[in-house]
Amino acid sequence: MPQHVLSTAIRHALRAWPLAGTSLACLVAVPAAAQNAAPAADNAKSQNLETIVVTGSNIRRVDMETANPVLTIDHAAIEKSGKVTLGDLIQQLPSMAGNAMNPNVNNGGGTGASTISLRGLGTQRSLLLINGHRVPFQLQDLNIIPASAVERIEVLSDGSSAVYGSDAVAGVVNIITRNNYQGAEIGVDYGISDHDDGQRRAVHAMFGQSTDKGSILLGINYNKTDSVLAANRAYSHDALYKYNTGYVVHGGSSRTPNGAISLPASILGGAPFNGCKGIAGNGGRVTRKDGTTGTSLSDYRCYNGQQDAFNYQAVGNYDQTPSERTGLFALGNYKITDNVEAFMEIFHNKTVSRTQIAPVPLDAQQDNLYIPSNQYYNPFGVAFGNAPDGSQQYNEFKTRLSSLGPRQTNFSTTHDLVTAGFKGSFADSSWTWFADASYGKVTQHGENANYINYSRLTSNFACTQASCNPINIFNIYDPNTISLLQSAKTSYKNSPLNYQMKSAEFGVSSSSLFSLPAGDVGFAAGASYRKEYVDSVADAQLVSQITRDAAGNIASISCSGPSSICTANTQGGYNVKEAYAELLVPILKDQPFVHSLNLTLGDRYSKYSNFGSTNNWKVAIELKPIEDLLLRATVSKVFRAPSVTDLFAGPSADSATATDPCGPASVASNPACQGYVFQNTGTSQTNGIVNGSVYSNSAFGTKINLQPEHGKSFDYGFVYDPNWLPGLSVSADYYRIVLDNLIVSGPGIAQTILTSCYYGVQETCQLITRNTSGSSYGQIKYIYESSFNAGTLVTEGADLNLRYRLPETSFGNFTANFQTTYIQKYDITTGVTQGFAGHFDRTYGNLVRWRALAGLDWNWGAFNANWTARYIGRGRIGYACNGASAAAGDAAGADGCYPHPENAILKFGAYTYHNISVGYNIEPLNTMIQVGVDNVGNKQPPIFYQENVANANTDVNTYDTVGRYFFGKITVKF
Repeated sequence: MPQHVLSTAIRHALRAWPLAGTSLACLVAVPAAAQNAAPAADNAKSQNLETIVVTGSNIRRVDMETANPVLTIDHAAIEKSGKVTLGDLIQQLPSMAGNAMNPNVNNGGGTGASTISLRGLGTQRSLLLINGHRVPFQLQDLNIIPASAVERIEVLSDGSSAVYGSDAVAGVVNIITRNNYQGAEIGVDYGISDHDDGQRRAVHAMFGQSTDKGSILLGINYNKTDSVLAANRAYSHDALYKYNTGYVVHGGSSRTPNGAISLPASILGGAPFNGCKGIAGNGGRVTRKDGTTGTSLSDYRCYNGQQDAFNYQAVGNYDQTPSERTGLFALGNYKITDNVEAFMEIFHNKTVSRTQIAPVPLDAQQDNLYIPSNQYYNPFGVAFGNAPDGSQQYNEFKTRLSSLGPRQTNFSTTHDLVTAGFKGSFADSSWTWFADASYGKVTQHGENANYINYSRLTSNFACTQASCNPINIFNIYDPNTISLLQSAKTSYKNSPLNYQMKSAEFGVSSSSLFSLPAGDVGFAAGASYRKEYVDSVADAQLVSQITRDAAGNIASISCSGPSSICTANTQGGYNVKEAYAELLVPILKDQPFVHSLNLTLGDRYSKYSNFGSTNNWKVAIELKPIEDLLLRATVSKVFRAPSVTDLFAGPSADSATATDPCGPASVASNPACQGYVFQNTGTSQTNGIVNGSVYSNSAFGTKINLQPEHGKSFDYGFVYDPNWLPGLSVSADYYRIVLDNLIVSGPGIAQTILTSCYYGVQETCQLITRNTSGSSYGQIKYIYESSFNAGTLVTEGADLNLRYRLPETSFGNFTANFQTTYIQKYDITTGVTQGFAGHFDRTYGNLVRWRALAGLDWNWGAFNANWTARYIGRGRIGYACNGASAAAGDAAGADGCYPHPENAILKFGAYTYHNISVGYNIEPLNTMIQVGVDNVGNKQPPIFYQENVANANTDVNTYDTVGRYFFGKITVKF
């Protein structure tokens, strides 16, 4: 059947069905099951068959409810969700907050990856595991793991550095793959939005064979998702700004095709401009009038930011990036003897994706261009850009090279993960062992399309007479200008970015080290070695060239292309050796008011080749005063070591949204302002350069000695499974995490750098450079978004999970569940304490206090139906302007807290998304048919305005950007 006929039929059928949709109704806080089945042998080893390993511990034990707060998503829930990728599924959990990456992130994303951010602590503090094996931050992409191969997902929301090492600060997500699968499965999926875009097509096939000696599972999966253009959604069609005036402006970038040209007062103050006073967002700039050649002063008028800004949203930007994934996996195990089993896990995935943004902006200063005062078409008689020798900075000239078309970055990302080893038991004892090795590699090719090589036009920019073919950059619509720009149009390809991880580990465990009156003592111990390495070679045309002025200050960072894609080589790595031990001690059992009391002790020693060593321990208590009630408490030491990209990454551009605290004379003496007094133009995006600390030290002269962060994690809670009401399960946990020597890293940290410098953190002041001359005097030139240590983070909150399986009825079985997470505190101290709980923040993402997920699941014979409601609470952007903070901080307006501090806080409301689905199992054919609708109410995301976000006027990391979405799914099992 032709694709358009099939898609139309499905769309019409779904729109006519009153109960179509998807569900996460089976996401319940149930006890975690075994990570690995115990070795099967004879009756003498029945104890091994009964013991399991639960995420959060290395000890095999009988109990499934432990001190570890684990949420389990089983295979049935994954199937019923209708989700093609695990990223779409896991990121909806209430415990996920902050700014985890997903395919909706266009500017600053586009790789198609989905990551995790537990407790809002970020991807690098949330560890991903596959079958208990760590997947480093650089390899973290939930979308590479085929949903069909997953048996269950276990989410541990507790600091676990003693068990898993670095990065497990907020917890871990452990993906357990299927084993002992017998048969075959083929599935197809089709989905489309209510706007007839964002189509997805997916197919998977899986084959498994099991015997008493072993099993093998082979599979292939393919899915393709089309883009959603920002111009096709009302909320994102225009670049919306509010600044702090209280008025919504349909604005955009000052890099506008007619130019935003900064002039000295000697020209601006006379005719025809007369100072341009009282013009909104003028900043001492003029722009070319439509239809003029741009060769005389009369061709220009005063620039008006509210009228002249370029609406980049409508020119190619994506609300959902396109992606195409192809994956293969092979899982197998074989019993060599009754006590020894070999196993192997192989995952291969290739993702082809693209990001697209508006055409190339030209900034004469940032791009290190020079337009002399007597350039052939220059009507102003003053120079623009930078002197060729870097000795002087002249006036700023900005425009937009529209004739080149939208900028694109085409990614091809390949993930390979292999783990192989042996496991077994020692004779008929309770002792088990394992030894394995892992190899992980990600290779990413990137091509920057529709860019320009400025080095080909250097003479044209500087040309002073007609004979040398001058470029009229003052009028980009001039035919000769278009011709010259097209002649310099190019694409840049860097060599692949390669990241590799090699590791080996072994360990032993026993569920009965020795016996105490209250039970058997459990024990686990092991050691591991891991090496991580990253390297890439930049396109020679894009290698950053740093020019310094006579005083030694950085005058420009440039290359042959626009400054936004200048970069450098990346190379470096480190290794870590670790050893751990864990002990489970039963203290009391079957005593008055004590059904059982257990104590768990653990410690992990880590020695890094470049950071030295650290010990991280945990103490956990489990108390059951009665059989139905478990009280639990865990205190642990946690840490995060800087990643290889934190250390060794070369520079890349970032148009970070940030509020400059400087400008007025009242704050000029602050180190952040470096003594400058200037007119703040209200521009929200700054020229950020993301780079590792090693590159920052060598290239920019910073003195950053990046070190691990460390802290403590506390978790207290209970689980109640009452015998008097079968089917009910209730769990609640309170958490507190304290981190010192906080690592601040990654794109978007410009605001944190500005704010912490303003409040006295001198280490961050060296990351800010300002213009020392020209019409942009005093304004930010660059912010080096280098990884650095600063301050303390304290976060507190609570989780509540309810599940009730109703008694069976004549009209089916019902299961209801409810999960919620509350963030009570999220305070960061860097010179001043700032509370982020209940706020959206440019650096740390969306940290609203309340998130919840509720669902109802119904099954009746071959029929099933599900309803899910996802709740994201209300919040605020910005902070009250009081005293010294009246000119600093993360205000809602890009102008900071002046001139209207009363409008510095922007409030946004709560959102609830409803998803519904129905399914029917054709039992004679072993075929499941499912149809569904996501975002039934077609809710559009809240408007956060472009001075606070980089994409689509909203928080694309949190909210649905596509709208109502229909899908159909058919799965056949053999």
